[in-house]
Amino acid sequence: MTSVEPRQCQSVFKYNRPVRVGVLVSHPIQYFVPVYRELEKTSDIDLTVIYRTRVGVDSYYDPGFGQQLKWDIPLLEGYKSRFLSEKNSLRGFEVRIVKELISHRFDVLIVHGYNRLTNLLAISVAKLIGTRVIIRGDTRLQTHHRHAPAWKKLIKRLLFRAFDGFLTIGTLNREYYVAFGADAGRIFFAPFCVNNATFTLGSDVHLRVRQQYRSALGLPNDSVVFLYAAKLTAQKRPSDLIKAYAVLAQQYPNAWLLLAGSGVEEKSLKAMVAALNLERVRFFGFQNQSALPSLYAASDIFVLPSEAESWGLVLNEAMASGLPVITSDQVGSYPDLVKGQGSGIVYPCGDVGALSQAMSSLIQAEQMRLEMGLRARELIKEWDVATCAASIVSMVKRLART
Repeated sequence: MTSVEPRQCQSVFKYNRPVRVGVLVSHPIQYFVPVYRELEKTSDIDLTVIYRTRVGVDSYYDPGFGQQLKWDIPLLEGYKSRFLSEKNSLRGFEVRIVKELISHRFDVLIVHGYNRLTNLLAISVAKLIGTRVIIRGDTRLQTHHRHAPAWKKLIKRLLFRAFDGFLTIGTLNREYYVAFGADAGRIFFAPFCVNNATFTLGSDVHLRVRQQYRSALGLPNDSVVFLYAAKLTAQKRPSDLIKAYAVLAQQYPNAWLLLAGSGVEEKSLKAMVAALNLERVRFFGFQNQSALPSLYAASDIFVLPSEAESWGLVLNEAMASGLPVITSDQVGSYPDLVKGQGSGIVYPCGDVGALSQAMSSLIQAEQMRLEMGLRARELIKEWDVATCAASIVSMVKRLART
């Protein structure tokens, strides 16, 4: 991972003005917005975020959660933004990006991904008008990438030559770029992050919220609470967690399982819990952003059993809350946040026995749980908004000098 320059460093650009930076992203994403606000504070940068659609700003139907939802945190405050369309769908093509790029004449354009026609058009136009292009995405190197047809690999290599820089979110994402020819000297580490301060409650507040929440749920003081907070979909494999919990439920009468989220699997998961006669399992449905810190505070261990997770930012949230984590080896963040870090346990995805064993080991070892939680909170400090923004500024400054 490439180091970043200190935020205080003042550079001499080839421009006698702040560097004009555009960011093209699909829609306002609650995890990205704090980074944009941080970038807005940088005097050397004139930032404009361009959204393809209004998904997330207004109430919309999320097929993953299986319901209408609207985030309960401000998504458009503290930075400049524009919309290419008024759509509440990610589908479609926004030709208006051409006009936006020509009128703004950005010095640097950061594009989130290249799997949309709008993004590919933006990359092409930017290169034609002399705008430097930085790519940022969350794709991780997987087996199917290595075994892709030769023509597909060639196209990707040619596309990567068009990028002036790469912002990587973690180890597996970096490996993906390198595998398709990205120059290591043009790769900067800009960690995938959440606003840690939202989830890192002070000790007194944490204890009060924990006691209040547990009391409202009727949880005994000695309960060991496992938490799952994600969409209830097959890809996330919440059924593995329920099966693993069922193995140890009778052995540990103080073990509880909380599932926060909604989705197409919700009905079948509730039927599974009923069939297994699991009395200490609770479903909470979709929980908006403001409700999550309390839910984390009430819990002891976070579990993410997903089979195809590019990163898994819920792990960042849980770790910022001081929770040890159990995650499958198909969650993209596991090499950076969990494996060998002392912050939790990694198990083979789909291995219910191994998941149950990991859960059992943390039930039995309270001191280990607490130490892992402390390590998780300490580790995740390195994966914060300020570090991410500083790395972006560093790459933009480098490009602005040339």
